[in-house]
Amino acid sequence: MIEFKKKTLKLEFNLTPLIDMVFLLLIFFLLTANFLREEGISVRLPYAKTATPIQKTEGLTVYLTAKGETFLGKKQVSLEQVYQIFCHKIKETNYLMVTIKADKATPIEWVVRVIDRARLAGVRKIFIVTDRKLKSKTIRKH
Repeated sequence: MIEFKKKTLKLEFNLTPLIDMVFLLLIFFLLTANFLREEGISVRLPYAKTATPIQKTEGLTVYLTAKGETFLGKKQVSLEQVYQIFCHKIKETNYLMVTIKADKATPIEWVVRVIDRARLAGVRKIFIVTDRKLKSKTIRKH
């Protein structure tokens, strides 16, 4: 009698495509994370313990530096230009949200001037951005 050897099938998983996909996803997330950085001028935001997080707005962001300079995005503008841009956007969309990011050393007068221009243009939603984390390591209690 002839005996046949039974062939046992070995199941092998080819992990190469899986590893390729993991590396592709890793590269994708690393690249897109760099593009998610916020555009604009760097300002030191004031601290507010009671700050409320808001969703990313589709409106305009106004940056105020400690020197009193006003920026929309990375473009330096005057207060009159800010007002004209607000008016133009309101006419286009009938609705505009304005976010103000003022340096903590900015005089309050400059912030009030931007708020005033926004209200005169018809803006009803105005946000002032603060930092919820205290940057200073020393806190004095009186």
